[in-house]
Amino acid sequence: MNPIDLGKFHELSQTLDFSRAMENLLREVQQSRIADKKRILEEKTIKTTFTKIYASWDKVFPPFPKCRFRRRTVARELMKGHRDAYLRDIITSCAQLADQPNRLIINLAAVFGGNAKILARALPQFEVLATDIEPTPPALYNFFSKTLKNYQFLLENIYQPNLNRRPSIVVFFGACGSLTDASMQYTIDVNSPFLICRACCHDNTGCNMKFVKRWTPINWFTFLKNKKFSYLMRKTPGAFFCDYYDKTAYPRSKVAKALMSTETFMNIVRNCADSDICRFIIDLDRCMYLQEHGYHVMYREELFFANKYVGKNQSD
Repeated sequence: MNPIDLGKFHELSQTLDFSRAMENLLREVQQSRIADKKRILEEKTIKTTFTKIYASWDKVFPPFPKCRFRRRTVARELMKGHRDAYLRDIITSCAQLADQPNRLIINLAAVFGGNAKILARALPQFEVLATDIEPTPPALYNFFSKTLKNYQFLLENIYQPNLNRRPSIVVFFGACGSLTDASMQYTIDVNSPFLICRACCHDNTGCNMKFVKRWTPINWFTFLKNKKFSYLMRKTPGAFFCDYYDKTAYPRSKVAKALMSTETFMNIVRNCADSDICRFIIDLDRCMYLQEHGYHVMYREELFFANKYVGKNQSD
């Protein structure tokens, strides 16, 4: 895969209006046009709202993985593995643009480190560090990776991260709820040039465990997942949530704060288990938050690509 054309990326990303997209989606929420039974209304709204945003993505990145399944179905959720593979290809391509002296890729919220290990094998010239907040013995993560000299796993709380590292690229493949926001904040705090990632479990944003119950398989999955999270939180306080990222921290961006209140935002969070419109509103807030901190951003279907803009010459 050829290197990403960063010049084209920065040129196009500056033309994208995430605030207008958010306004369009907010109108749908206000008029209760979300979570329709076959997601026909949501599909139409998303297609109209994101036409330019998605077209810009297609001009910079490889063809997006196709999915024939309806929104908010189990079959569509199972396609996320294809999107992770797609992200890995983009990361591998992006690695060719990374700063030569600094060859560190950090995979936050790495779970068992599967994607990080694949990256380590594909990029032997890089050190790949996987971290996770999950209190599972680190030996379990490293057991099958002894032959990978450039891979390491560390048990680390993303809410209290080590800010002394200077990664060339920060990645994650599904960080639950506010773990996404903490990971983005980490990227900003360590001044990483690149963030390439996929968001996940939007219903857990802002320490939220409540959601609007609907009779759908995705809704039932959310119910079971949150029961497990509740158990883990009781067993290990602070395992997945942090008071710094409670509901008062949202929305994150200045633009979104001007468009909606915290109460409105949390109502969107509680509806997002069965609504991509609600999920995308949360993600658009994240896009604008990254922009406010010096990053140019492209977004598509829960995937983010952000690069810190430092001038015409990326090495300036």
